[in-house]
Amino acid sequence: MRRLFTTKRGVAVAATVATMLAASIGAYAYFSTTGAGSGSGTVGSSTALAINQATISYSSPENALMPGTSATVTFTVDNPSTGHQQLGTISVSSISTDPAHLGCDSAANPTWFSTTTDAVGHDYAPGLGQAVTGSITITFNDLNVSQDVCKGAPLTFHYAA
Repeated sequence: MRRLFTTKRGVAVAATVATMLAASIGAYAYFSTTGAGSGSGTVGSSTALAINQATISYSSPENALMPGTSATVTFTVDNPSTGHQQLGTISVSSISTDPAHLGCDSAANPTWFSTTTDAVGHDYAPGLGQAVTGSITITFNDLNVSQDVCKGAPLTFHYAA
């Protein structure tokens, strides 16, 4: 071992080993710190859902609304957006008819019709014709007054969500 440090080559090898040893110890040393940064993004907006009447079934054997009878309506929903959207409720906002049957509508006679609300509470993925659970009942109230203006009236139910 004594001869190793007496030759130039031995001193060079020892110096190289010492340098490598010191460098390897230095490679494991570090400082701890914290940092911060920021970025940006964009949030989309909602798109109106389309509420579609899927079926209607009448309580009367005539398959039509008569004073004192009702109809049950089911729905599908179209979500044209690219993201999921929540549908809370569906209700009838108004009932209208053609000009020949004016007076057989919810604006002229608001007590003639009563409706329920469908509490849906469902998240819809993008897509068309998606089934909605639940239904709405539309009742043609029998009020002991002449409701002849409604005979044969084509009714349009306007839905709101």
